[in-house]
Amino acid sequence: MSLPKIAAVETAVPDQRFTQAEVLALSGYDDPTRRGFFEKSGIETRHLFLDPEAFVPTETVDQLSERATRGALELAERAARQALATAGWRAEDVDFVATTTCTARLTPSVDARLVARLGCGPRVQRVHVGDTGCASAVVALQQAWNHLRAFPRHKALVVAVEICSAAYFLDDRLESAVAHAIFADGAAALALATDADGPTIVEHRTLFRPEHLDAMGFEYPGGRPRIVLSKDVRRIGAGMMGEMAETLLASHGLKRADVRHWILHSAGRKVLDRAATLLDLDDDALAPARAVLRRYGNMSSATILFVLAERLRTVAAVSGDWGLMIGLGPGFAAEGALLRW
Repeated sequence: MSLPKIAAVETAVPDQRFTQAEVLALSGYDDPTRRGFFEKSGIETRHLFLDPEAFVPTETVDQLSERATRGALELAERAARQALATAGWRAEDVDFVATTTCTARLTPSVDARLVARLGCGPRVQRVHVGDTGCASAVVALQQAWNHLRAFPRHKALVVAVEICSAAYFLDDRLESAVAHAIFADGAAALALATDADGPTIVEHRTLFRPEHLDAMGFEYPGGRPRIVLSKDVRRIGAGMMGEMAETLLASHGLKRADVRHWILHSAGRKVLDRAATLLDLDDDALAPARAVLRRYGNMSSATILFVLAERLRTVAAVSGDWGLMIGLGPGFAAEGALLRW
């Protein structure tokens, strides 16, 4: 049976682009420790779905929700339409839609609204992966992959969108300041079909470490989202990237040296630094992840698809190349996919 292949990967970001210095000014931090989170992040610019002239850090829960909804639907539709155009598909050609977000919580959810906005057919199947954090684009991709294994003649669309700028929480916690220093807004869409010309997704794996359940996620004091982000994430995340790599490679009798394309979640500078050491990766291997982090920041679930798009855009693959795609998220979980060109 034919395996699903990538037909297109496209991205979308808000028009509003901010330097780290500009976001720092909006945050209002003036102490050396919190300023250091911004200055040493490895991030130069981010895109945020907000008007800097009108923004005030006193938005109500309703205002945050409205902005997240509006931004998520606008960016998701833009990325999805670009992916359809690149794949040469019409919206009515799509048989399965998988969407994900952890920052725009709404009912009907993003999948239903996107089906309506794109004009997909009335019999399109869909699933929404909610509240799964930074790893959820790979989880959504798993659902699309599973669908195509069952229905190999179908076409699937995966869309990840996040409006992290609607999840700020100004308090005295250092982890809140770290979150404000790295997270950003963006969307990415991936078209998948068994008759596509792009890389094949050979296998998926999930790795859970529930002993780290409290290391990352959201809490909602007064109904307002506040990011939970333990400093241990840099250690836990890098280690689980290494475990996931070994698991996927071993299942196909491969070694790290056999992998030419590394698509790793741009969680943060220190996570990538640790992953480079653990996996013995050179600068070229991490160049796409670092480039995405530098230009866009961490866009939660959408980030890894930005890294995939960057790798496809900047590196010419040859037939027979292997690739590894690894996302990280709350749970604590690593979500991986093995790719073959």
